Amino acid sequence: MTSLRFTLLPEALLHFHDVLICLAKFNESVSIEAEESFLRFSALNLTKSAYASFKFDASSFFFQYIFVSPRRNASGSTARNTVDKLTCQIYIKALLSVFRGRVSDFKDRETAIERCEVQFQDSPDETECRFIIRMICRHGVVKTYKLTYETVEVQHALFDKSKTENQWAIDSKYLREIIEHFGPSAELLDIFSENNRAVFTSFTTKVADGKEILKQPVHTSVAIDIKDFDHFTVEDKLHVAINVKDFKAIVIHAHSLGESTVARYTRPCRPMQISYEANGMMCEFTLMTRGESEEAISGSTNGNRELSARPHSRRATVPSRESAPNPPPEIPESIPKYHSLQQPSQEAVQQEGQVNAPPNSTIPFESLFVPADDDQQWDEPRYGDEDEDTLGWDANMDQNTFQESIGGRIQDITPTGANMRHQNDQDQRDSIAIPPTQRISQVRGLFD
Repeated sequence: MTSLRFTLLPEALLHFHDVLICLAKFNESVSIEAEESFLRFSALNLTKSAYASFKFDASSFFFQYIFVSPRRNASGSTARNTVDKLTCQIYIKALLSVFRGRVSDFKDRETAIERCEVQFQDSPDETECRFIIRMICRHGVVKTYKLTYETVEVQHALFDKSKTENQWAIDSKYLREIIEHFGPSAELLDIFSENNRAVFTSFTTKVADGKEILKQPVHTSVAIDIKDFDHFTVEDKLHVAINVKDFKAIVIHAHSLGESTVARYTRPCRPMQISYEANGMMCEFTLMTRGESEEAISGSTNGNRELSARPHSRRATVPSRESAPNPPPEIPESIPKYHSLQQPSQEAVQQEGQVNAPPNSTIPFESLFVPADDDQQWDEPRYGDEDEDTLGWDANMDQNTFQESIGGRIQDITPTGANMRHQNDQDQRDSIAIPPTQRISQVRGLFD
């Protein structure tokens, strides 16, 4: 049976508490992996885009560290090509509930913690696996906590440091000042170098909802001179974007230790590793990055950037609405589609009798307003006026056609010039005269 026991002093217990707070920002569970030379706490977020690992050295971080393997032979050495380890998973909230209240006890001399003893109990005879924590305080006070854990296979994010092409290191206090300028709604952080400066730009691609004053995306850029870095070897104008929340969690923990932070990466869309080391504790964070290849994809699917009122998009959508069902009723060819009460011009009268092309009954789709002579096409139907006569002008109809169709409709055709004289002569010939029945000489007055 593999067993593990270790003891933490008050200073190491404070660091252990800060590690749990940092891991809680990545996942709700922490994976524990114990070997003979180290103890590792790690967490992988749900989207598998960020991995956090804290490796505690067995000889320098712990006051006492005992790892017993069942494969150890009588001589005290393990078999070749075998690596004994203990792996499990436990909820971070359960651990924080134990260590959070103990941090304040260091200020009180009467209840101050002298040491913390932790033991993994993994026995086939036991019904449940136990993670036992004992807080040994002054005056012989002992507080015991028993937590349940689950045996799992721990997943790790691999990163090859030998292939990194870009690398920079800076004191964590400068990064702490940078993140103070980033708003709570920022999602991504773009890092690039230009003109001997390193630029950190936080931004978001979403439009804020609710009653916020600034609903449009805000970009915040902070520049640092490369002279403030311990070393800076980065390709100029190489943009790499990471998650802002992950970066904030890393910087806050690194600043609490007061150590320099080292970032390594090759190119966009490849992993970035941020690491620092202090007090026998190695901290490594592997983050997913974004770059130009993914910016093109996100720009095509981003609804905020696609919203526009360009003319070509309007032309592409309006015809589809014009071809919708319920088209307007067709009008017979003998009846003109447009009726006007304006007087016809002389050119229209001279071309009377000729068959002209039908007027354009459609309006340009780019137009936002309906022409005045096309209002009737868009008016609501008047079912009570369907049987009434229509008063209009037909410039394409000759006299014979007018005589044939005069019985079916009434039109206002204004006679001009020869048409009036021709009509008067025809009226005189067709008029019926009544002959006189009495001569004028026979007419007598009243007093004759």
